[in-house]
Amino acid sequence: MTTAGTAVLKHPGIRAIWSASAFTAVASWSVQIAVTVQVLSDRSVSVLAVVQLAGTLPMLLLLPFAGVWADRFDVRRISLAAMTVQAACSTALGLVIHGNPVTIAAVYALQGALNAFWPPARQQWLYGMVTDEMRVRANAAIGSVNGLMTLVGAGLGGALSGWDPDVAVFTGAGFQALAALRLVRTSRPEPVRHDETQRTAHRMLTDIADGIRTVRWYPLAGSVVWIGIAWGLISGGYSVLLSGHVTGDLHGGSVVLGLVFAIDGLSVIAATAFAGRVPRARHLAVYGASYVVQGLAWALMFATSLFPLTVAALVVMRLASGFIIALDNTILLATVPPRLRGRVSSLHMTTYNAVDRASLGLLGVVLTAFTVQSVGQVAGLASAVFGLVWWRFSRTARQRYLAGDNTTDSTDKPKEMT
Repeated sequence: MTTAGTAVLKHPGIRAIWSASAFTAVASWSVQIAVTVQVLSDRSVSVLAVVQLAGTLPMLLLLPFAGVWADRFDVRRISLAAMTVQAACSTALGLVIHGNPVTIAAVYALQGALNAFWPPARQQWLYGMVTDEMRVRANAAIGSVNGLMTLVGAGLGGALSGWDPDVAVFTGAGFQALAALRLVRTSRPEPVRHDETQRTAHRMLTDIADGIRTVRWYPLAGSVVWIGIAWGLISGGYSVLLSGHVTGDLHGGSVVLGLVFAIDGLSVIAATAFAGRVPRARHLAVYGASYVVQGLAWALMFATSLFPLTVAALVVMRLASGFIIALDNTILLATVPPRLRGRVSSLHMTTYNAVDRASLGLLGVVLTAFTVQSVGQVAGLASAVFGLVWWRFSRTARQRYLAGDNTTDSTDKPKEMT
């Protein structure tokens, strides 16, 4: 990690949130791989698909509610409660993992549902403890967890599951407990001010609707949401397409495929380390340009049959992805009032992940008519086009972004915003 990346982790609050995120990621990878290995040991791939769906669908359904909770209540208590129950669920999963798939799916669903609470609570917590100037570096540091834990979490989960899936699940439970313990001594952020009449239970659905309507109230935040949807639509099958290209078109084995995914993760880590040093005045241009570069490199990756050129294109693509990951939340929340951050974060995650899952399902149908290479090239070019469109739009929002302006001219804004 660069000097800037190391410096931001010297902040005790950011360091605690980064550690908790890393422990949670290791826990998720360990449990996911253990469930995969165990189910496939005596069941079909279709059964695994149902179990995996059970582990992800409840989270998507709960994310909008989790966003409201992050905006309305103590994010420290929410995080600690969710992580503690998750650790208990992982422990229970370890006790039933050799049983009926229905039982496995039920426990896995509860464990997965609780994953909804940490991301929006983390974002609200993070912004409540750092200055405006530190936010981009803090977001970049948290973004580095994705690439790092793809290597560490997947590697550890795979090694432990190969030895014994039970050990992998219980290890995941232990890491989830460590995540909770890491936050116990971390101070809660300054509370976000609210109109007290808005805190009653019957306001929940209205609050969720307010979060959805932010795409009209705050166009810049809305643009990040829609480009996330667009990216999710074309990236849902990324891992499948890359695996098919490496093992099919390039005739690489499992070792080569593992190396490719390791390069993928390392490239993201490298980019997130440098992205925190990008001046605020260049954030929008770099974000849009990264989508363009990411798409063109993706298209090139699938257009060539030369392994060195494929790897070079992959590195460029994932470096661009790292800048997107690091800047995404910073741009998303820059013009959004503090009281709406949790809802906006959860809306972005919900729409992206839902479209991403739907895209993965659609990919199976598309590949019956087209080759992996042709689909990869079209998807890459589509990403580049979306990036160009977003960049042109962002030019009109540049001054408001630089000023951190969270006012809106919408006539249908909620009373709490007047």
